[in-house]
Amino acid sequence: MKSTLKKTLYFLFLFFLFSCDSNPRSSLIYLFSKDKSQVITVFSNYYENERIVALGKLNVKPKNDYVKLDISEVTELGDEIGVCWFGKEKGWQLVSDQSKIVEVHLDTTKYIIKTEWYREDNTPNAKYYRRTGCFTIDMLKHSTIHPSVNGYIERH
Repeated sequence: MKSTLKKTLYFLFLFFLFSCDSNPRSSLIYLFSKDKSQVITVFSNYYENERIVALGKLNVKPKNDYVKLDISEVTELGDEIGVCWFGKEKGWQLVSDQSKIVEVHLDTTKYIIKTEWYREDNTPNAKYYRRTGCFTIDMLKHSTIHPSVNGYIERH
């Protein structure tokens, strides 16, 4: 009887261990400008080291208006995005540090994707993305934006 109970508990433990999402990073987020007139959808597939940055609020990966990034060199603790909003007519700039651009299906004269932080004294620095109209966000599930008054985020 004890052996059967132990086996049952062991299998239940394994079931819960593998059925829970153990990845502490968000796989789908929406980034909103302060006035909510602009939104960017970010799909991150950490198993395939892929990130899709798309225009608008989407639930599925788009066929156009997106950039595909390779995030294989992005570490969990270094997985941070910065965005600056330039207005609905002028677009935005987004950085995903240490990523690599794989595909571009986006108007790059209006929407700018960077793969490195700006540098200050040759050191990567997120300061540019923490000024008025901009913010940074760690991709860890319970992180907040910095500065918090410059926009909104929804995680799914």
